[in-house]
Amino acid sequence: MSDRIKVTVVTENDEKSNNRIDQQDGSHISYPVIVTHDSSVTLMSTLLKNGLISGSFCGGRGDCGRCRVQFLQGVTVPTALERSVLEPEELRQGYRLACLARPKGDCVIRLALENEVRVPIVSEMIDLSADNDLASQQEESTENRKTHDIQEERYVVAVDLGTTTIAMQLRNLTDGKVVDTYCEMNPQRSYGADVLSRIHASCEGHRDALKQMVWDVLGRGISKFAGILHNLYMKNHVAEDRITCDIEKIEGMCIAGNTTMEHLLLGYDVSSLGVSPFTPVETGLQEIRHSAWEFPIYIAPGISTFVGGDVVAGLYMLGMLETEQCGPESEDTRKMKEDSHPVELLIDLGTNGEMAITDGSRMIVTATAAGPAFEGGAGAQIIGTDMIAVTADLLEKGILDETGLLADPYFETGVIVSGQQGSFTIENKDIRNLQLAKAAVRAGVESLWKALGTPAIDRVYLAGGFGYYLDVEAAFRIGLLPESLRGKVQAVGNTSLAGACRLARDLCNGTCNKKSLEEALRTAESMNLAKQDDFEKLYFGYMTFDQN
Repeated sequence: MSDRIKVTVVTENDEKSNNRIDQQDGSHISYPVIVTHDSSVTLMSTLLKNGLISGSFCGGRGDCGRCRVQFLQGVTVPTALERSVLEPEELRQGYRLACLARPKGDCVIRLALENEVRVPIVSEMIDLSADNDLASQQEESTENRKTHDIQEERYVVAVDLGTTTIAMQLRNLTDGKVVDTYCEMNPQRSYGADVLSRIHASCEGHRDALKQMVWDVLGRGISKFAGILHNLYMKNHVAEDRITCDIEKIEGMCIAGNTTMEHLLLGYDVSSLGVSPFTPVETGLQEIRHSAWEFPIYIAPGISTFVGGDVVAGLYMLGMLETEQCGPESEDTRKMKEDSHPVELLIDLGTNGEMAITDGSRMIVTATAAGPAFEGGAGAQIIGTDMIAVTADLLEKGILDETGLLADPYFETGVIVSGQQGSFTIENKDIRNLQLAKAAVRAGVESLWKALGTPAIDRVYLAGGFGYYLDVEAAFRIGLLPESLRGKVQAVGNTSLAGACRLARDLCNGTCNKKSLEEALRTAESMNLAKQDDFEKLYFGYMTFDQN
């Protein structure tokens, strides 16, 4: 039987600190805080339960070291993993990891959590052509938006359900123009930064909590949009005019996320997503309802466990997904497409690198595990795009060699660099993480290219926040992209969000349907990189920072 003990939480080395900490939701916590702890569980469980910690990047495995606390009284015996993560002096001073520490008696702890890098949330898509109907979709103020009859206009909501961030947009059903945007960090991060951590948390009994977290964000976004629509209506009509409900102006919502994020949103059993053969419950287009809203909610279809609705939405937005041709193509039609259609490659980088290549008649998709390097390196003190830029700069200055080793005197101590997040130290292990990630992506690109059998790639689209902020020249310098693609690369912003909007509009207007969409996806070939004969050779070959 477990014991119930008392844990006193302070913010200074004094249990009488009595500090007041403002939270992001407007509430506050006044320290010291005294909580009851079940000695059979980790300290993190109690801190999470009482809202005193936002979680860890590793989901409680002890890998990231972010959940540090200092025991001022009642220090625990360090675990073997804590001894490997924390320095000897830190251990002597009572520092432990909340995800591993299991105090057995009353104790006093000081929170010593590492600050989280604030990841910029990208909601824009870069327009690709003058005649594209997104040409005027740059986010505009509702103060300047002109409408002819707001009561007659209808709207859709698009959602990019990311592992790290959630972005929502209210857009006009007719022209797709942005009316308002709502963004939040994904609150599921409290259960870990990556999908595997959340799969584990869901299987450990947190399925309902993970589901509700995202629906709460969606609810806050819809409430904001309802207020925007009400204000627009009041500016265009006299006070005595009546309208039944502002939300009734919304015709539908489309949510695009990776397969795990969509499964968690729907409350599905995700246990099969974390083990081979990685079988999803459902990847087709789904239409659901929410008790609070009358409009239909569409869940973007995926192709496989590793290539989900966010990638499909991007393909749909970029015109890479052929939905017009539902039946079998004639040989003449196929040949005409091969002769006229450019070879296009979509790369969406995060903790996973999803990629798709098509020549207009054949599409191959794949995904590769990139790890945390593209989300943030140097102990999560720097965003991934900055990490690439800094690495390229270190190479140019000779501080870093092509094999990924720092020169003396930085080999042992690391090199201190400055960035938007402040000063931070880059060590050999941070460089190594980036090497592993970029090798996986580069080898994935080469494998797709080889499988398609085309002599050249005409266009490369870099999607998502990573592509939006990436210094493309730095990407070439570290060998993330091959030199043969120089001049063909374009950052396209949040194609998942823009694609969710396009899908919502087309589904509501009837210009796209479940059958045609799923038949187009059925022709896509999913490549398992681990089963490719030369992937391992390519992977190790691209580990260095050669530009070739």
